[in-house]
Amino acid sequence: MYYKSLKHLKLLLLFFFATVILTNCSDSDNTQPDKEQVENNEYNASRFAIVSLSSKVNVGGDATYSWTAVNASSENYSLTNNSSKEALFAATEVGTYEFKVTINDKGNTKTETVKVFVSAEAKELKSYIEKVFEFKPAPGQFVNDLPVANDGDTAERILSRANSYLAKKNGDLISLGAFGGYIVFGFDHTIVNLKGKRDFRVLGNAFWADANPNLNAELRGGSSEAGVIMVSYDKNKNGLPDDEWFEIEGGGHKMAKTIHNYELTYHRPDPNKTPVPGGGTGTVLFTDMEYIYWTDNQGKNGYLAQNNAYNHSLDYWPKWLKDQETITFKGTRLPDNAVDESGTGSYFVQYAFLYGYADNAPNADDDSGIDINWAIDKNGKKVELPGIDFVKVYNGLNQQAGWLGETSTEVMGATDLHLLGENIPTR
Repeated sequence: MYYKSLKHLKLLLLFFFATVILTNCSDSDNTQPDKEQVENNEYNASRFAIVSLSSKVNVGGDATYSWTAVNASSENYSLTNNSSKEALFAATEVGTYEFKVTINDKGNTKTETVKVFVSAEAKELKSYIEKVFEFKPAPGQFVNDLPVANDGDTAERILSRANSYLAKKNGDLISLGAFGGYIVFGFDHTIVNLKGKRDFRVLGNAFWADANPNLNAELRGGSSEAGVIMVSYDKNKNGLPDDEWFEIEGGGHKMAKTIHNYELTYHRPDPNKTPVPGGGTGTVLFTDMEYIYWTDNQGKNGYLAQNNAYNHSLDYWPKWLKDQETITFKGTRLPDNAVDESGTGSYFVQYAFLYGYADNAPNADDDSGIDINWAIDKNGKKVELPGIDFVKVYNGLNQQAGWLGETSTEVMGATDLHLLGENIPTR
């Protein structure tokens, strides 16, 4: 009797241990990470809209991610932040975009399929500027003419007038004045950053000089009044240009004489001051060689000279700022590009920078197109943006071109090259 009981006890113990072992093996199989695969991570989006795509695989915080296209053409979409759990996506064409996400969780690999169904937008999009948010020109010979400013006008009225000039398909010319003067505008959609292509164009009135039609791309001259371009996308989705700004690094940014973090202050002229007249060319006269005094953060100073060219207003100070004693601007100062080719002060050529600026190359020229991938942060580091919603343009030159006066960037609009169907390769 004792023997049989002992035998039964041994059998029960063997059965218990076998059950525990089988259970542990089963649990181990169920938690193997490389077996997990998500197939139903799907999103709906419209063209020209940034969408945040997020991996749904449950892993630890130290996992790494890699997003790759399965059946999507990089010519039609942008996918940024694609080494993180959340990637930013935007497309210019209707279709289904499929991506594979590979997740490495401490040596264990998981995969996930993400699909984005892109449809046409609900309303027709504008290829041109939707709204001007800020207009703050520096003093200059055209600031009270382009747009027209009258005595008693307020800053709000001038901003409204800037909108009437630019927020339309065929814009009218406005002047940013001397160094630093700027304008901020936006679009009714995101301009997508497509790989290998230029994405948008800021329209100006630059031209090539007829006297030198055979100049190569590095020596093209005419009337380049280069405006530095900054871009931003509506990360907080509030429709306002209050997110981080990034500067487009054009061909002049790394030139030896370029000054970064340049700062210049203009001092309002005393209306009772006695003018200091100077020479001129032909019928153009310098009515005051010491008209508007300026100082900069490089220890330099000088004057904006006043002339009577082009039948412009002789009042260079913005009329809506008549009670403001000084105006200060900051930014990147590009090297002087105006050359007196005549040697007598009668013929100046303003040579273009290779690429990357407003009012630098004619509107029909490929090099007036801007690639969003040229953007850099405040420390000069390259950044990868999915697209942009807002643009800032400021005059990057502080120079006098003889009787032509101060170099002033002009803007007459901006366009989304993808929405227009223009396919301009980048550099």
